[in-house]
Amino acid sequence: MRQWLGLLTAGLALVLGGSYAWVHRSHVANAVAVPAAVPAATLPNYAEVREAQKTVTMAGPLADYMSTQNGSKQESSKVETLATIAYKPAASDHVGGSPVGTSNPILHQTFRVAGIVNLPFEVPAHAANPQLRGTYRSFVKREGTLASDAAADVEFLLLNEQQYDEFLNRRGGEAVFSAEDSHSQEVNTGLPPTLAQAAKYHLVFRNNSRDHVKKVVEADFRIDF
Repeated sequence: MRQWLGLLTAGLALVLGGSYAWVHRSHVANAVAVPAAVPAATLPNYAEVREAQKTVTMAGPLADYMSTQNGSKQESSKVETLATIAYKPAASDHVGGSPVGTSNPILHQTFRVAGIVNLPFEVPAHAANPQLRGTYRSFVKREGTLASDAAADVEFLLLNEQQYDEFLNRRGGEAVFSAEDSHSQEVNTGLPPTLAQAAKYHLVFRNNSRDHVKKVVEADFRIDF
């Protein structure tokens, strides 16, 4: 009788132990298989995402300075175009030779230069030895009067059509003729001869001063043949 009671007690202990082990194993498996939920408070909402995507705007003295510089560059890159003196063709323009001793005025004007001023002109066909000749003086307004000194300096360039296109797009630095910043300049330079077609050129006056004070330029140019 005691032997049967011992066996019954041992069997009951095994059943209880196995049941406990099974239940504990299920809890562990569920804990591994199911990830912990992320608290809703840590997830960004739609408004926060939109705000984060906005461009950051810098503020302060350096940002103000850069903004001013960008505006100055845009202002100085503007090109004003002057009208050349109308050329009156002569009978000799329709033949192969170029008459010696003739002259064609292209600019006789006073104008302001804030950034860049361009004068387009053409050398007519059949020009065997064209020469660009002229002078200019520049002035700056000071205390109610016009002064012609280093503060009034402007740069002068003579460009052909391709060079002018590169100049506008900042791709090159070549010129048919160029003069460093000056407030009084005399120009006397030869141009390539033309054949059956006219050739287009540009006189460019550029204000390189950092304060972009407008300069007054008095110019007189002509083409001699």
